[in-house]
Amino acid sequence: MRYMHSALIAVLAVALTVVLTVPATIRAAIDLAATALYLGGTDHPLSIPEDTTAYIAGYVDWAYNDLVAPSGLCTGGDPGCSPVAVRTPAQFWPVTGLGDKSYDESVALGLANLRNCLRGVACTVTDPPFTTTVSRSLTDTSYTVFSYSQSGAIAGMMKSDLIAHPPTGTVGFVFDSNPNRPNGGILERFVGVHIPILGVSFNGATVTNSPQPTPLTTIDFAHQYDPVADFPTNPFNLLSVANVLLGFVYEHPEGESQLPELQGQYQDSTYYLFPTATLPLVSPVTIVPYLGPLLATVVDPPLRVLVETGYDRTINPGTPTPAKFLYFPNLIRTAINFLAAIPTGWDNGIAYLTGDPTNRPFHTIPPGPYGVGGPPVNTGAIDPYGPPTPAEMVAPPPVSDSTSIPAARAAAARPITAPPHSPPETVTITAVEVGEPATPRRDQRAGRVVGPDQALAAPAAETERAAVLNRRAGSSTGPLRNRA
Repeated sequence: MRYMHSALIAVLAVALTVVLTVPATIRAAIDLAATALYLGGTDHPLSIPEDTTAYIAGYVDWAYNDLVAPSGLCTGGDPGCSPVAVRTPAQFWPVTGLGDKSYDESVALGLANLRNCLRGVACTVTDPPFTTTVSRSLTDTSYTVFSYSQSGAIAGMMKSDLIAHPPTGTVGFVFDSNPNRPNGGILERFVGVHIPILGVSFNGATVTNSPQPTPLTTIDFAHQYDPVADFPTNPFNLLSVANVLLGFVYEHPEGESQLPELQGQYQDSTYYLFPTATLPLVSPVTIVPYLGPLLATVVDPPLRVLVETGYDRTINPGTPTPAKFLYFPNLIRTAINFLAAIPTGWDNGIAYLTGDPTNRPFHTIPPGPYGVGGPPVNTGAIDPYGPPTPAEMVAPPPVSDSTSIPAARAAAARPITAPPHSPPETVTITAVEVGEPATPRRDQRAGRVVGPDQALAAPAAETERAAVLNRRAGSSTGPLRNRA
């Protein structure tokens, strides 16, 4: 047992170094927040001079336009939704620097600064245009806290603090890639473990039981196969673990998000999943011209069935779920699904080659995010405080049997975003059928509006192929480098 415990600690040390040290990238019926507090990921404290003005502005712009504004939580107040970048050390010894603080120390200091901001005590922040970092008190009474990756641990602790010591105003939370996600977060999967050499404590799940009638309304986004927020239920499933570690490169982004699907509700929290069109295990081959994308689309379905054996997708994302080392689904059902996935891959390949998603001579049905025979994404609601937040995102894109699910997801309209940090009065997310004219949208990186003609300039078949197969392989900071 001592050997197994030591081996587990070593494996976790390596895995955690990978998933937590690399920096990365709807509307409610209630009026919750007027100031958005943005917290960065590892190695990005969102302060000057550690980060550049361009980086902070790009990060805040991405978080607001893609997640905070569509959430509907940051509305009302005076003067609307005001952005404030809150400084956190964002360090993780030894990866971010040999003289840096440990993960636990960095989180503790970040929590202290965020607590001061929300309690009206002087805290370290960077205000627009993000050229100077200062210490000042915040005077608003309504806030939305946005966190990403490492800072999700800070926000989760702050939520517990606010439940124990309720604020005078209202506070909402938007998580992206939350390491403390109750079902999937790596800090809950191995709850109770401590790695002294790295100074990392696996402190469990983000709480969901804030008191009514003024709950700490929370929206939690996760990317499928992101090891920070979607770690396998069974860590001994080596194929699932290999896939999720590669998923850090492809599914732990600061941008490039498609339309999420409702995954479930648990008390004050609503959970969404960004499905992955191509398994991280096969994504590297898509860079090979012509043959690579074809191979990926044929191999993905049967391989996904095997990868999903490491997950129990029937558990609500808000249910605290530690690792289950003996978990494995029904072997007979898995074998049947695997055999059925082989001709599904052939149909996918033929549809790809012909550019016609309805050309499926083996008459298979395109699988959902969890593969052939997998359960639905929405696990339902457990003790919900109300309807899902935000209500506009309940329904996924309509999909017919003759339309591939990845293609329909790619064709879904992106949010029509307001100018950065203005009240999101017209922010909605609308799902459209494949083949509908594209709704004009804002190109956030270029700062211009793209109309239907420009959006549909490429032939429909090529657009579909690119959406399903040609995912861009890049680091988690790629979108921000491009934006800067």
